[in-house]
Amino acid sequence: MSVVVYKCPHCGASLTFDADRQRWECKFCLGTFDKQTLEAYLASQKETNPDLEKPEEPEQVSAEEYVHEQVDEEFNRNARAYRCPDCGAEIVTDATTAATFCVFCHNPTIIPARLSGEYRPSQVIPFKISKEAAQKAFLNWCKRKPLVPPDFKSKPQLEKITGMYVPFWLYDCSVSATLRANAQKIRRWRSGNYEHTETKYYELYRDGDMSFAGIPADGSSKMEDKTMDLLEPYDYSQMVHFDMSYLSGYLAEKYDVDKEGVWPRVKEKVANDAVAQLMTTAKGYDAVQVTHQEVRIKSRKAHYTLLPVWMLMYKHGDKKYLFAMNGQTGKVVGKLPISIKRAIAWFCGIAAAVFTILFIASGVYYL
Repeated sequence: MSVVVYKCPHCGASLTFDADRQRWECKFCLGTFDKQTLEAYLASQKETNPDLEKPEEPEQVSAEEYVHEQVDEEFNRNARAYRCPDCGAEIVTDATTAATFCVFCHNPTIIPARLSGEYRPSQVIPFKISKEAAQKAFLNWCKRKPLVPPDFKSKPQLEKITGMYVPFWLYDCSVSATLRANAQKIRRWRSGNYEHTETKYYELYRDGDMSFAGIPADGSSKMEDKTMDLLEPYDYSQMVHFDMSYLSGYLAEKYDVDKEGVWPRVKEKVANDAVAQLMTTAKGYDAVQVTHQEVRIKSRKAHYTLLPVWMLMYKHGDKKYLFAMNGQTGKVVGKLPISIKRAIAWFCGIAAAVFTILFIASGVYYL
């Protein structure tokens, strides 16, 4: 199985995608290239050297040859090893990794076979938030949290923030929805010494056809579904046709949960949204009680795409904490760990301050 490294037209070094400038840059000669320039260069290279279209497949090294024979059975079953085209080192990945880095020369590497056939996405949203911006957002997120462990905000920890293209299924659905409900309008007024209440009762019926486009659900079993949901929404107007060059410099995963596997989650989202749309027509009532609701799916179509996410995993004690950022909009979600030592010190400090204030106040009173 072959791997791909996008090369600089000027010096031949590896290129990475710059989210800030939406260009590909060379860290070696500092050259920058837009998509049109890069595509023109690649096309010219293929014309002068047709063999580039059929690269020789590098030797694949099995997990059994790469690791010690005592490694566990799961690793043997899922690990894959490839040779880096730049330095010849072996790159070890799991079965779902589609883009990664060489641990020796740090060159970004893409595994085309993981992105071909049924695993080739139709579209991608390129990163709009740079790593530096993601690190700054992380520090701002922690700024007013005095109880987090000191090493949680340390420079080595910040360097672990990783940009990843997460596989998503985007569903387009056409539905028909029905809603029945009881509703009341209540009017109160006062006359002399008496207070009057008038309640009018209504039976509501709503029925409508609706279309939904781009309902997302991540297709990776590694990602926490709730966290991925909280990163929404993405701006689909910035989605482009998939090109492997956008992956250069980032990690990427191929899906391991297919479109049928995520459909129950999508179906629930669509049903909730359809009922919510019908409920918007039940305004002007003081109370509404839904007695029956039904959503019928008339058609559905899934699109496989990659969406950008900045991620940082942190282990504190025996728990893991995840910081995640929408790589397009900058929306942040996650949980922060609490340092027990800092919490105790903070509590003692507050208690001492309160005791001092009470002591002074008591002294002034007796004076």
